[in-house]
Amino acid sequence: MLAVGLSLFLLIIQVTQTGTVVGIVKLPNSTKPLSSARVLLLPPKYTELWNRQVQTRLDNYWEIFKPEFAANKQRFMEFDRLAQIEALRYVTSSMRRDLGDGASKLMKESSPAGQFEFTAIPFGTYQLLVQATVGGEDVIWSKTIDVQSQIPIFVDLGKPVS
Repeated sequence: MLAVGLSLFLLIIQVTQTGTVVGIVKLPNSTKPLSSARVLLLPPKYTELWNRQVQTRLDNYWEIFKPEFAANKQRFMEFDRLAQIEALRYVTSSMRRDLGDGASKLMKESSPAGQFEFTAIPFGTYQLLVQATVGGEDVIWSKTIDVQSQIPIFVDLGKPVS
């Protein structure tokens, strides 16, 4: 009887605690939500991959276009956005390949009202990436999210990083 009770107690302790992440995608200077955006919640492994991919691409662009960047610093910002978009595509592809159907738990499309929700997310630190097209130009938001409670976390995206 004691063994059964101890087994049940250990099973209860080992249950993974999860949380919920919710938010709305909208431009910082607007109250109107964007109707279509891709939202990714990256676990640490994929956060590192995204950061590495962005940096590698920026380093490569710097070496190729260094004289142009010196003459026109604004061009570097364009390539920074391009590096982030390319890295996002790479990470999305990697997640789909590695996680299969489980990737859909971490990748969503926002609702027509710009809302998104991730449920049953194991406690931990994640990188939230949002990609949307605004005025024919890709825009990316990035935010670190710490899921440490079962209380839903509302994410204010703030200003886009690109």
